[in-house]
Amino acid sequence: MFFLCVDDSATLRKILTLTLQGAGHSCAEAENGQLALEFLASATNQPDCIILDVFMPTMSGVDFLRARQAQPRLAAIPVIMLTTEASQDLISTVRELGANGFLSKPFRKEDLLNAVNRVTGH
Repeated sequence: MFFLCVDDSATLRKILTLTLQGAGHSCAEAENGQLALEFLASATNQPDCIILDVFMPTMSGVDFLRARQAQPRLAAIPVIMLTTEASQDLISTVRELGANGFLSKPFRKEDLLNAVNRVTGH
């Protein structure tokens, strides 16, 4: 499977990528929601799942979800949200905007892989 890992932390993007690659998947990376949208607009191969930080500069994960809803092709891609703030209000907001899963940082490798399997059906 192919994943798009979106986080403003280069270290976290690398951890996500290495974890997913270690499980046999391929990955692309973006630093924020705007760059993720640009990647998706030009990509010939759409990801099977997007792993998305909530709080990022330029375009947050919440703003990305809003933009994604307007594009049916993108709205069909499952999204797992990552954040250090796991309030019920935030979880409710991102679920209403179409997020399929939610992980709190720091996360365990097993939790990430379980979430990926759950939202992709694999």
